[in-house]
Amino acid sequence: MAEQQQELADAIRDQAALSLRLLSHFSLHRTDQNLAFSPASFHTILSLLASGATGAHRDQIASFLGPAGADAHAALASHIAATANASYETQAPPSCHDEEDDDEPDLSPELVYATGIWVDSSLRLKPSFEAGASSTYDAAARSVCFSANPDHARLEINAWLEAKTGGRWKELLHEGSIGVTTAIVLANALYFRAYWYDPFEQNLTEDGDFYVSPGQVVRTPFMTGGALHAHMCIGVHPGFKVLRMPYAGPFSMCIYLPDDRDGLPRLLGALADDPAPLLDVPERRVPVGELRIPKFEASLRVEASGTLRDLGLGLLFSPAMARESFSDMLELDDADGSSMMPVFVSSVVHQCSVHVNEKGTVAAAATAVEMLGFGLPSDPVVDFVADHPFLFIIRHEKGDNSGVVVFAGQVVNPLLD
Repeated sequence: MAEQQQELADAIRDQAALSLRLLSHFSLHRTDQNLAFSPASFHTILSLLASGATGAHRDQIASFLGPAGADAHAALASHIAATANASYETQAPPSCHDEEDDDEPDLSPELVYATGIWVDSSLRLKPSFEAGASSTYDAAARSVCFSANPDHARLEINAWLEAKTGGRWKELLHEGSIGVTTAIVLANALYFRAYWYDPFEQNLTEDGDFYVSPGQVVRTPFMTGGALHAHMCIGVHPGFKVLRMPYAGPFSMCIYLPDDRDGLPRLLGALADDPAPLLDVPERRVPVGELRIPKFEASLRVEASGTLRDLGLGLLFSPAMARESFSDMLELDDADGSSMMPVFVSSVVHQCSVHVNEKGTVAAAATAVEMLGFGLPSDPVVDFVADHPFLFIIRHEKGDNSGVVVFAGQVVNPLLD
């Protein structure tokens, strides 16, 4: 048991490092954009791919996920899937209690986390892969006719994603993205909604200056700390501060604020080199002087194949290397003994949005893979004024999944959506 817990802890550490590698790459050409994505979604899809890959392809995915190994990452993905839709027992924030109000709001967080597999009717999944996908990833396989009616299959997948993300994504897969040569589509969808444990008072929200860059200042609404925020979990590090804001339930948002107004790229680079602050978040409340956090929205839609190639997953996308690359996923011989066409990954589409206001956070993400033929001193009062670009993560905080990064992103201008 101790060995399994250590393997899980190692996989969580790898997942934090993967979160920062992806965020660093996504931000390279989006320095003037807010962005958000789901490391958990990428992790699940890549772990599922690894379970069907063999040889050098499996080794490359395992190396990409991190030194804990493919089996440990599969176990982590299984833990996430098993707990995502659990009914979390939450303690209502103090400000939400009203003895005269019998209609107390439901403050439980909602996390929908679903994985699906669509395979062309001309192909056969290996029973071992299909069983493992179901038991480990809670992923159901469906047979569709990509070859005869690809757009009908696309609409079916989009409808599934829309339902799983609370209506956020109506068309993750655009018209023409699925063709007659599509063999398999793997998809993962998340929907997250949670309320702050210490909500902000709307009447305290006021406009203030946000320093987008040395030459650009915008006026934007800031959530301002009230009586509930006299003590907050803040960590002070060389060059940056971390504010941990818990939700009512087993999740929190952490905001990483560089000391310098133009310090976001340096902070991201430092965290990519050492992701420990993503795991060792502040737990102790300290006295707070001024607390101001902008309301914001961050989103991203990306075809991530290029990113994954650049970061070391080139084999997955190579038709020349496709022979038996996913032979643990598909039966490569037809019923008459003839060889079937090998598959390779052709596309990885990811879309995510995060909305933060005085009450809490709503976030949704979806990833689809198409395969073709596929420490702080105790005394000082600390200010935390997020009036310049910063990073954020939303993480799980309870049980074996503690530290898993569900969403991550950057805010460079709160007025952008």
